[in-house]
Amino acid sequence: MNKLFCNAIAQKRRLRFNYHGVTRLVEPQCYGVGHRGTELLRVYQGRRGSQPEPLYNVAEMQDLELLDEVFTKPGPHYKKNDSAMKFIYCQLEDEPALTIYSPSTTV
Repeated sequence: MNKLFCNAIAQKRRLRFNYHGVTRLVEPQCYGVGHRGTELLRVYQGRRGSQPEPLYNVAEMQDLELLDEVFTKPGPHYKKNDSAMKFIYCQLEDEPALTIYSPSTTV
């Protein structure tokens, strides 16, 4: 588990990283483990990409940076308890801003 992702979600701060040679500027929404055991990050990237709310494989990210830029709300299609995740470390909420599950919590 990478605490930087949960900090970014809790503080609603944007992230920048390179993914397959392309720089991404994103708003993190949900961080967890997918059904194949891969750590995934669901983000909102608006009109800056081919998919507005893609999943990124955390292991394939490079040059990860937590920015001072903040966002105010989830992406328009955000759904709590993302079905792509088998286990969720942290995610945006309406109120409060974050849910963090301990590794011993069963989802």
